[in-house]
Amino acid sequence: MDSRDLRRRAFLTGTAATVLAVGLNSGVASAADRRTSRSADDPVTTESGQVTGAQGGLKGVVVYKGIPYADTTAGDNRWRVPQPAPSWDGIREADSWGPACPQPVTGIPSDQVPELSEDCLNLNIWTGAATSGESRPVLVWLPGGWDSAVWAGQEMYNGALLANKGVVFVSVNHRVGPFADLAHPDLSAESGHSASGNWGALDVVAALEWVARNIAAFGGDPDRVTLGGWQNGANLVDILMASQSARGLFHRALLPSGTRYTKDPALGQPPCKYRTLAAAEANGTAFAAYLGASSLADLRGLSADEIVAKTYADDAPADATDFGDVLDGYVLPSTYTAAMESGAELDVPVLTGNCRDGNSASPTLAEYQAYAESRFGPVGLTDTYLGLYPATTDAEAVTQYNAYARDEARVSTFLWGGQFEDTAGNRGPVHTYFWTRVPPGHDATNPVVGTGSSGAFDGADVYYLLGFLYNTDRPWTGRDYDIADTTASYVANFAATGNPNGGSLTTWPALDTGTPQTMELGDRFATLPAADSDAKYAFLKAYLTSQPTSY
Repeated sequence: MDSRDLRRRAFLTGTAATVLAVGLNSGVASAADRRTSRSADDPVTTESGQVTGAQGGLKGVVVYKGIPYADTTAGDNRWRVPQPAPSWDGIREADSWGPACPQPVTGIPSDQVPELSEDCLNLNIWTGAATSGESRPVLVWLPGGWDSAVWAGQEMYNGALLANKGVVFVSVNHRVGPFADLAHPDLSAESGHSASGNWGALDVVAALEWVARNIAAFGGDPDRVTLGGWQNGANLVDILMASQSARGLFHRALLPSGTRYTKDPALGQPPCKYRTLAAAEANGTAFAAYLGASSLADLRGLSADEIVAKTYADDAPADATDFGDVLDGYVLPSTYTAAMESGAELDVPVLTGNCRDGNSASPTLAEYQAYAESRFGPVGLTDTYLGLYPATTDAEAVTQYNAYARDEARVSTFLWGGQFEDTAGNRGPVHTYFWTRVPPGHDATNPVVGTGSSGAFDGADVYYLLGFLYNTDRPWTGRDYDIADTTASYVANFAATGNPNGGSLTTWPALDTGTPQTMELGDRFATLPAADSDAKYAFLKAYLTSQPTSY
């Protein structure tokens, strides 16, 4: 029996009687070290009623699933701000995942698809606290994916290991796709603030407000909340860092998808780009016409299934189904650059990074040369680029493009950190990383992460940042479990103090604008230059800072 089998036998849900405490590298003591266990059958009182939970996968950890933090978004509540959650009598058994927002699920095995319903504003909590007075740090997690597979009840988002390390972990379902982002002139008029769209971001605000009012009952500290997310989730964190809507509701930011320098052209491309309110309302008007709806009542009278089917149909008109974040002047009040320069960007510690192969591609030599000219020609840097990343064959083109993509991601994130730290009011420490570990095999339990991808793909880091590998379906090795334990210890420390360092962990330096470097996580835990050479760093900095558009 190999080490993976032994670890799975020890840690899988249902083996609480035989589980040993995880050996920690962190300065955050394990839950088992500090208290006697709470029982999943002990009721916890929330503002809506009492709940019981289920065994959470590690000894002493309890999970509470599917707790509503707001009312259904169906009917009259569709495309409105979240309404208060209904109360219930008696004790609610919070032992099964809540519904996720309706979304396309084509190609996803049916046993991986949760119930889909507009009554989707619910969250899940993992805690090792025995009492309500323990004031543990809280990590609120927003799932990844873009238009599909955006739901919290996936095993890669299991919060048991972080709960064992002393964190109260909360994962959140929210609206996605057209339910999250539809803007329309009539919705703007109805809203009371002349704006619409960003409903998913408002859901997250409602979830954070619920956490502020209720998390102490689960042993969490409402004054030490980290907001984190991957892909779509990271986008929402970015928005709420620039917004005034969630001020005081979170105190650190965890951004695994990486942040980008605000002149990086990647921010102007789907899915990262935001739409102006006028453009989003024009899309919404076309969307209503496409669906045959002449009023908001008509739009709200359509079934969710019809909306999903029409939005994602192969022949859906692009000008009617271009949904995404909205520069609405309300939730997202300004561009990211303007938020930085005005000092409006939320001043909190940030932990952010990139995956080594998150932007990998396989261009031919001809495609590579055409890319170089189109990308760098307008600023007169084509020859510099091809000199630093030379290619004369198709194989060299693949190698050099991916070397460039790795450097560009690190440099862009480093420059963002400089913007964040140097603009007025923003002095919170930034810790950046570059993920290098390749997860082994394929995870049949997950419908989106690593599907059709190889290498250290976008999202590979999420497994290890959250750390609970045991119920996922990859052939993990003992080394993977060790890397996950170390990486999750950094995250637990960050949630507790705003600094990932502690205990025997390798020191992770905070970003210093005078030293272009990051921290390698994964195969090694050590500092790494922001680019493979000083010349490449200088080139990429010159290119990015020369861009004409500030997002």
